[in-house]
Amino acid sequence: MVAQSRRAIRSWALWTLTVPAFAVVVLVDLAAIGYGVHAFADLPSWRGLDVVFALTVSALISVEGARRVENRRRRGGALHKDLAPAWMIAAAVILHPALAILVAVLLRIWWRIRAGKCIPYRWAFSTAVHVLAVGAAHAVFVSTGNLVGDDGLGLVVSMVAGALAYVATDTILCGLAISLIIPGSSRREVIGGLDDLCTDATAATLGCLLAAACLITPWFALVAIPITLTAQRALLLGQLETEAQTDPKTSLTRVDWWRRRTEEMLRTSKNQREPMAVLLIDIDHFKLVNDRHGHLVGDEALRAVATILRSAIRVKDVIGRFGGEEFVIALPGTGIDEATVTADRLRNAVAASPLAAMCAGVLDEPDLDPDTFRLTVSIGVSVYPADGSTVDDLLLCADRAMYAAKAAGRNRVSLAADAVPVSRLAARPVTSSTGT
Repeated sequence: MVAQSRRAIRSWALWTLTVPAFAVVVLVDLAAIGYGVHAFADLPSWRGLDVVFALTVSALISVEGARRVENRRRRGGALHKDLAPAWMIAAAVILHPALAILVAVLLRIWWRIRAGKCIPYRWAFSTAVHVLAVGAAHAVFVSTGNLVGDDGLGLVVSMVAGALAYVATDTILCGLAISLIIPGSSRREVIGGLDDLCTDATAATLGCLLAAACLITPWFALVAIPITLTAQRALLLGQLETEAQTDPKTSLTRVDWWRRRTEEMLRTSKNQREPMAVLLIDIDHFKLVNDRHGHLVGDEALRAVATILRSAIRVKDVIGRFGGEEFVIALPGTGIDEATVTADRLRNAVAASPLAAMCAGVLDEPDLDPDTFRLTVSIGVSVYPADGSTVDDLLLCADRAMYAAKAAGRNRVSLAADAVPVSRLAARPVTSSTGT
């Protein structure tokens, strides 16, 4: 029984977080609980439950419909991002904070039921963020209304301000948590990309329109259902375009898209007579991770290494997953000296990272020690024009150098100019996984 209890506590994965991440998660949860208790204690009456019911039912129908739209695209899997916050924003604007919190919690409980397996602390944290966002939206709506008045234009301004407060609170708190839970996260991972921002803007706008309609009658919320489904279909276009060039396991660029972008940069380098470097990176002994801990841990470790590499390069550099446990990076305007320094910095960043903390979602594996689960990489470096004039030439030379780094003991950086010519790349498909 004790062993089962320990395993249940471990499955929360909360205890694997760093101290700052743990503190943020716990403080946000406690703040949401405190605010919720205060809001319900201040609730004068339960008048408005009809609005709660109308918004919740409409939101659930819309979310389930959006799930069907997503399933047609992916034949399974969860939505990237839906428009459920629109109903929470509407509730925050027109209802007492306690009733608005009720709407948010009911929607989150439904999400938990439909999601199946999830990491409990992350679900609790996300729910807490929505509760605090509801509170922020209501407070800003009321404060703005007191300043600009409650006439037609003033009401619009107040609603927009409240909606923006909701989105800002959600973005800031979630972004802070992501940056602490997953060290080295990119700006896109922290605050989202353009598609995510467009979804947030759509949800905020729809939330304002829903609030205005519900002031006339709560059942206007049902009219928003087909609107949200149509909007969800439109928002999927951006997701489709992103997926077409993104590796699903690491969220890096696919190798074919990386090659196209690198060929464009190489042409620019030739025209401007500038150097360009290519780094080929392979995780050392990666097959042992899968053999010892299973492929679930291996996939999480692969994502963690990808996150570390992406966070340690410049915005103009292009990184992609080359295949298996290999990554490739193009460094425009970079000569041999700078490329060597960059490669060594990447090697040190991976070697020094406690990957177990970044793989918190799969720490049910008892042999995965947060203090010792670390990986290293071997990196091969080639530079235009010294090592080749085409992308294939640079890849071949970088591949040769990477194998030289492995032969020298791994966890090393090797230059193409110092490597023994061995034609390995031509014999290997780009999707291979050597596990060396």
